[in-house]
Amino acid sequence: MSDVAERKALDLPTILDHAAALHAAHPSGPLPNGGQPYPDADHLASLPSAGTPYGDRKRLLVDLVRSVYHAVPSSTHAGKQLAEALASTHVDRRLAVRLSESVAHFDPSWRQQVGRELAYGGRERGTVSVGLALLTGVAEHNDAGPVRTLGLLCRPLGELAIRVLRGIPGAAGDLVWLAERSDPWRHAQAVEALCALAEPVTFGWLLKHGVRLDGPSITTAHRIAETVNIADQLAIDDINEDVVEQVGRVLLAMTQRAAGNAELRRYAAAQTALTRFAYAAPIMTATLDRLALIVGLLTDLDIGQAATLGWPRQELDRMRSALDHLLAQPAWVEVLETAVRSADPKIYHRAQWVVWARTTNRRPQPTGNTMDKATSRISIRVAVADPEYAGAVETRIFIDDRPIVVETFTAGPAEPPEYLLGVDHRLHADVEPHEVRLAEADCTEGCCGALYVTIQRRGDKVVWCDWRNPDTSDLTVPTFTFDAAQYDAEIARAESDHTWEWHERTVARLVRERLGEEPELLGRWDCHPGWMAAHPNDRGRIHVSYFYPRRPSAGEEPWLQFVAVLNVPAGQPAKVANDIVRALGDNDPRRQDRIAGGSQEAAQQLGFQWPPNRMQD
Repeated sequence: MSDVAERKALDLPTILDHAAALHAAHPSGPLPNGGQPYPDADHLASLPSAGTPYGDRKRLLVDLVRSVYHAVPSSTHAGKQLAEALASTHVDRRLAVRLSESVAHFDPSWRQQVGRELAYGGRERGTVSVGLALLTGVAEHNDAGPVRTLGLLCRPLGELAIRVLRGIPGAAGDLVWLAERSDPWRHAQAVEALCALAEPVTFGWLLKHGVRLDGPSITTAHRIAETVNIADQLAIDDINEDVVEQVGRVLLAMTQRAAGNAELRRYAAAQTALTRFAYAAPIMTATLDRLALIVGLLTDLDIGQAATLGWPRQELDRMRSALDHLLAQPAWVEVLETAVRSADPKIYHRAQWVVWARTTNRRPQPTGNTMDKATSRISIRVAVADPEYAGAVETRIFIDDRPIVVETFTAGPAEPPEYLLGVDHRLHADVEPHEVRLAEADCTEGCCGALYVTIQRRGDKVVWCDWRNPDTSDLTVPTFTFDAAQYDAEIARAESDHTWEWHERTVARLVRERLGEEPELLGRWDCHPGWMAAHPNDRGRIHVSYFYPRRPSAGEEPWLQFVAVLNVPAGQPAKVANDIVRALGDNDPRRQDRIAGGSQEAAQQLGFQWPPNRMQD
């Protein structure tokens, strides 16, 4: 570092002072905008672009720290030398997390002193990240205060701070403190750490606050259920109604496909917990939140993971009947009727979802037809999440009363109805066999697989065969044969049924259809339509994606993805969709503020600036 640069750096506050000052102004919750702007933003922007591949950058960082460790065994001088070397180095949180594993064998006292000097005195986030990496596993009780304060800068330092706190004996309370002030991702990481520690003093907090149904912490619901033992929580004689609700929320979180690999089925006590919840639910005072919670669990008992737990049919029917009976009681009916009349759009939409889910979205009833054992029956339902929370919209396929996709594939949600039941008619059966993807992993198919089936018409029968998952070679799903008349009628019914849609979802479907039918609308700008989205918990707008000047491919040609977030006014969906399409086609949609994907290099080649929020944190 030059003398001028060093003087400028010394004029900056330390990252710890920056976090502490923001916390003093905002003591109760997450820091505004995650603590940005960071004091080292100009310094970071002045560094050369980190174009080196990630693996090489990791190796260079480890070599740098290791060289200082061996060359300067005295921790008194090592901190300053390492800080000077790091000042001209790009270090992001991923590199620092990996670094903490590579320095685990270093002398603990060296790591403590150098780590504290860098973490608490550093003026660049990279330097502080390395300090926290050095402290991981060797920090002491007096480190908890400054470490949790640094963790308030969630994106660059939150994960590292959580890893340090997890290793400090008696710091569970500090993890709770940080979780309460963290963004959703770091909240989930803190909850995971608390479950690993499993300290009884935190169980009440985990049950009450560990799951946020609108965020990534639903992925920790299974760990919370096991750590707190939610089934036993419901067996207490004088159980509190709030505890019943909290256990219900953990159960509901495990039913969400976004929670990951069939979390409810992985929870050994799931049947016991659901049964005890069903019979404890009547002690709860009726509220809209609790009504929606019960309806969500009832829906899953009908067409979701809970229906696949191997229940005796009579026991499952009794439990559903108990919950249905509860919701028919006057207090619960009054809550729903009041919500349906509400002038608050969020309350009204949620009430409409409750009505739809209770009356329409139920499990297909067994036909009782035993004459043709060789012929199966197909039924289709659409699962829509509670609009209060983030959640997928899925096509649930039943074969002979079995939710076949939910049973067979656990790595992610079933495909949405727009994909399976839309204009491409993917579930139609033709003489020529064709393969259809029924579900895909949350990450991507290339990472954790997908579920495929081949569909073919053979005379008056339709056959589903050759099931496969690219991620596994031991998938065993039998071939199913359907009566073609029943199959065609059910597919036609499902394709024409849009009663599950809400206004924005209908508009998004119509926009998708229009852009697909008339590619020249975006083509005049060398753009190509991508996905369209309208989320249950994001009313009033849709997301429209498109690529320029080409879709992603295996080649090296540059491309960018744009996402337009567009307001959706009330009115006839067809007219609203036409207005949106016209606005997209009439005005250049390649707006700088809509860049959402591609690469920094592609942006430069195509004459755009890569968004600052996609740079290093």
